[in-house]
Amino acid sequence: MMATRAHPQNTDSSPLSEDTAALRFCSDFVWGVAASAAQTESRNGRGPSNWDALCNDRGAMLDGSTNALCTQFEDLYPRDLELLAQAGVQAFRFSIAWPRVQPDGPGPANAAGLAVYDRMVDAMLEKGITPWPTLFYWDVPAWAGDFRQREICQRLADYAEIVARKLGDRVQQWIVLNEPNSVALRGYAAQVHAPAFNSAEAAYAAIHHQNLAQGLAFQALRATLPGGHRIGTTVNLQPVRAETNSAQDEQAARMVDALWNRAFVDPLYGKGYPRLAAGLIAPYVAEGDMELIAVKPDFLGMNYYSRIYVRQAADHVLGIAQGQAPRHLANTDYFHVEPDGLTEMLLRLHDEYDAPQLYITETGFAMPDPQPRDGVVDDLGRIAHLAGYLKAAQAAHAQGVHLKGLFYWSATDNWEWAQGFAKRFGLIQVDRATLARTPKRSLGYFADCIRHNAALDAPQT
Repeated sequence: MMATRAHPQNTDSSPLSEDTAALRFCSDFVWGVAASAAQTESRNGRGPSNWDALCNDRGAMLDGSTNALCTQFEDLYPRDLELLAQAGVQAFRFSIAWPRVQPDGPGPANAAGLAVYDRMVDAMLEKGITPWPTLFYWDVPAWAGDFRQREICQRLADYAEIVARKLGDRVQQWIVLNEPNSVALRGYAAQVHAPAFNSAEAAYAAIHHQNLAQGLAFQALRATLPGGHRIGTTVNLQPVRAETNSAQDEQAARMVDALWNRAFVDPLYGKGYPRLAAGLIAPYVAEGDMELIAVKPDFLGMNYYSRIYVRQAADHVLGIAQGQAPRHLANTDYFHVEPDGLTEMLLRLHDEYDAPQLYITETGFAMPDPQPRDGVVDDLGRIAHLAGYLKAAQAAHAQGVHLKGLFYWSATDNWEWAQGFAKRFGLIQVDRATLARTPKRSLGYFADCIRHNAALDAPQT
């Protein structure tokens, strides 16, 4: 189970051209990669989670796998960090597993569980990689309940304070939530993600209670962390389009934009819930909640993969279903490819929220990778898509957007939730049988972009 030590093939074949120099990012731009505990860590040493329950209930995911082992990152992270450090990766966005820190109930942390992240942070710093922990990335301890209940809000904030007290002396950048919109709408209304509910009311409760939990967590972090810290959060932000130009589909698109995008970003900046969603969420809002939620983060993380296309659907609990994207768009194994949607959303955030500091905290491409050859996986298709998205990000930067960094999803191939291991996003391949790590050519391309701090052209061969 030894990691492959060969450095990914360098794609840089010429000096930086004048055209490429124009594609540079700001001098303090952060080049990182991302991962999550629930997708990389095994179940060993932690308590049961909501995703364990979903796996146990369904038996297995799309490819027959479960989350029992994933990539065993909690033990094998030194191998991944070594490959990332060789490529010059500057930051690692990882997540803390709440079920590992508090496996059995509220109260003091499990010392052994918290020590796992203590060691990880030290290992990143030793490699010159800045740790960017995400406190909640979808894995709820079985004892903590779910986001239909208001009680979970304070429980999450208490957990955040525990982690901050342990790691706050070395960690300056903090992300509170990851994609609360995916949790609420895919987990509580669409039965796709844990806890696999099929209820509009559950989804509206999950929207508000995640926002409230986030506000309480910000409050706890700001009271606990030493000076110099920066606290943000991450939402999966996507421009929404109607499948057709019918009035019904156009109204569906406006509603999805309200529930998917605005219901999570507007309250952060003191704008309240958007008009289309406010009445639906109102039954769960108590006096003082909106003031707690309006935290005005130090930065906003945006995950982006593609636009959303929607249609009216009377048989869906929200009256809306995912529509078909235009046929001309290229597709990966998971999403269609729309780099201009990335530029669009960055400009929208800049214009509507008083020019915040923005980070692309995830973007990436699931591709059918070939077997390694000479110690490298040749994934030119992934590189071509990544080059297009980097140029789209730089186009927004050139128009004045305060874009401060980009994190590729993901560091390694990992367990992709209900899809199992069938979707391979990583810059590093993980052998399912041996857990051996092999770099992909895309890691070498990413290394070249880091070295030049620019969106480079994809190599042709």
